[in-house]
Amino acid sequence: MQLFPTQPPADAATINLLVEHLGYDDSVDRQEAREKLAAMGRAATPALVESLYDPRERVRWEAAKALITIADPLTAPALVTALDDDNEDVRWVAGEALVALKDAAVAPLLHMLIKRASSYGFCKGAHHVLHELAKKPRRHDLLTPVRLALESNEPGVTAPPAALTALETWRQTLRAR
Repeated sequence: MQLFPTQPPADAATINLLVEHLGYDDSVDRQEAREKLAAMGRAATPALVESLYDPRERVRWEAAKALITIADPLTAPALVTALDDDNEDVRWVAGEALVALKDAAVAPLLHMLIKRASSYGFCKGAHHVLHELAKKPRRHDLLTPVRLALESNEPGVTAPPAALTALETWRQTLRAR
């Protein structure tokens, strides 16, 4: 039984209903709701970002998963914050959503890394994102030193200055464009 029309209208009531379904026990219902929200694109973004702070891990995970598909650059700060989620699976999916944002994820991630390098979970998620983002040649030289700093024995000490240097270089690169 299909709970929602193929292309639901992007009105607030429909979005709220779909978001509520992200917390349901039935995995098929959750997946269908997530896919419908993702299909709505940016219209669903505010509700999905808010869901990243839901007390239920399942809802946070589903929201981050939908944001991978939407890839709205405005979600970068919330996704970076989700890299410090208590749940490792939520952190991983938030990282995948940041990877989908490509260049839009770089500055928010580096900025937060300067502040949160003492958090093991955050550093683990940031490392994953940096590893993936650095695969593009233009980002490789910029992000690799930060990733290596996260691999050091004391990332809380080595990562913030590396992230600051990379952030300053990134901003100069953007100004030069």
